[in-house]
Amino acid sequence: MQPPIRNPNPRLEFLKPLLTDSTKQFLAQHRTGRTDFSDFESIFTRLLQDHRPDPPLELLWFYSAVVFHSSKQDFGEDSVRLTRSLFQMLVPLSDSFSGAKRAAMLSPLVYNLIRLVKTRKEEVSELLDAIVSYVSAYCGDEERGGCGGGEDEDDLLMVTGFSFADLSRVWVVVDEVGVGDCLEMFMPFVGERLRREVGSESCSVGCLAGIVASQLLLLNLCLRFDSGEMRKDLRESVVQMINAFHSCYFFDGILKMLLVEPYLHLTPLLGPEDEAALIETVTEAVIESAESLFLNPGSGNSQRSLQLKNVAINWLFLCAKASIRKTEDQEETSRYMNMFSSSRIPYHLVNWVISQGEVIRDADTLLNSTPVSFIEWLLSLEEQGVRVFDCDHSKNYAKTVVHWSRPDLSLEATLLKQRDGVDQDAEMADHLIVSSISISSGSSTRKRKEERLDKEGETKTKLFKHRHNNFQERSRLQPFVFSDRLVNGTEVGVSDMEL
Repeated sequence: MQPPIRNPNPRLEFLKPLLTDSTKQFLAQHRTGRTDFSDFESIFTRLLQDHRPDPPLELLWFYSAVVFHSSKQDFGEDSVRLTRSLFQMLVPLSDSFSGAKRAAMLSPLVYNLIRLVKTRKEEVSELLDAIVSYVSAYCGDEERGGCGGGEDEDDLLMVTGFSFADLSRVWVVVDEVGVGDCLEMFMPFVGERLRREVGSESCSVGCLAGIVASQLLLLNLCLRFDSGEMRKDLRESVVQMINAFHSCYFFDGILKMLLVEPYLHLTPLLGPEDEAALIETVTEAVIESAESLFLNPGSGNSQRSLQLKNVAINWLFLCAKASIRKTEDQEETSRYMNMFSSSRIPYHLVNWVISQGEVIRDADTLLNSTPVSFIEWLLSLEEQGVRVFDCDHSKNYAKTVVHWSRPDLSLEATLLKQRDGVDQDAEMADHLIVSSISISSGSSTRKRKEERLDKEGETKTKLFKHRHNNFQERSRLQPFVFSDRLVNGTEVGVSDMEL
């Protein structure tokens, strides 16, 4: 099932032609060298007043863009002070916003910070600290939709039907640049697949909020990165920042960026070697942080069960990807395997399966397996009717991870082909897909499973059986189960668990 395409708010659709015409007129006037856009300011000030206390983001973004460009003469060459004034203007205008909407609102601000960081590193760093503190204060605020989910986190980002990609042109304002190229300039740390998601009609407020917060994290780490710093100390710093951004939409955003892209786009700031070291550290910190922040029954997290399950599955994907990439480095592989085996997240996923009416046999065999083997087990459940993955993209990504575990089709080989432009058809989507799995590889996977099933005494592939026939219906109703205990070696049913 693909993510649904939701319709814009019918009450606000009249704003779409206004935004379209205003964007064209603004860009035309900007090309002539005009610097006074007070006429636009007057129109959009009234619109913002009409839609208080919760105006659409697209109105706020357009209004702040014209104010920003009109103010350039007042600040001269001091672009950092101009960007600070933008931040100071946005904060009071978003006073009634949820945490997710506040974070999403800062997207133009992040664009300006990344643009200035090369030439004004020290000043940008000071402003960035203030913005990170602001986001930290509201990302983790349950009442404002931070870690508690928020009513508008799943709302459409562009409620008028206007295009986010077109809107980014008002900020980038570069002549002869296509819409796609413009969005690439607007979100330089974000890869093509995630940019397409942000530019789609179905993009949610929470999706952009997560990507904005993730960009802030990466920019902050780039400015603080010291190649001579001990890896353990750097990882602890990353964990502290993740803890400060305590929200599922942020965690989902950073997971997507680490999973979807073969590499992040930080080389202009760090160089290839330091970028690789930083990404490795962020990956470890994310794997380490997931359980204590989001999947610990004592954490006080009140997120919806579907979000928690998806975080757990994406965490599993990241563990598998990291361990596969390090197959030639036994020490690194061992570290990732230890992180997987010492985590309680596999227990949570097994208990979720139990809550769907499944019966688990010999849980120790499963819990002592590898991330890839665990994913194979989840795929086998999906094939038999349990709705494990939230969409086809996630299921395809699971198949790709299993595909990568084959030596002749390893992740490193796939990434090398992607980077050299050989494998142009390989693509990761949404919520995490690489569509490089051929039909033949799927058939061979099924064949191997059938061969294993024929072997007497193989319990690893006989870990479940159907208890009910209506699993798909039940999977929409059952909660994500937190439990550190399994009854080893026996059948455990829903009635045996404390749900």
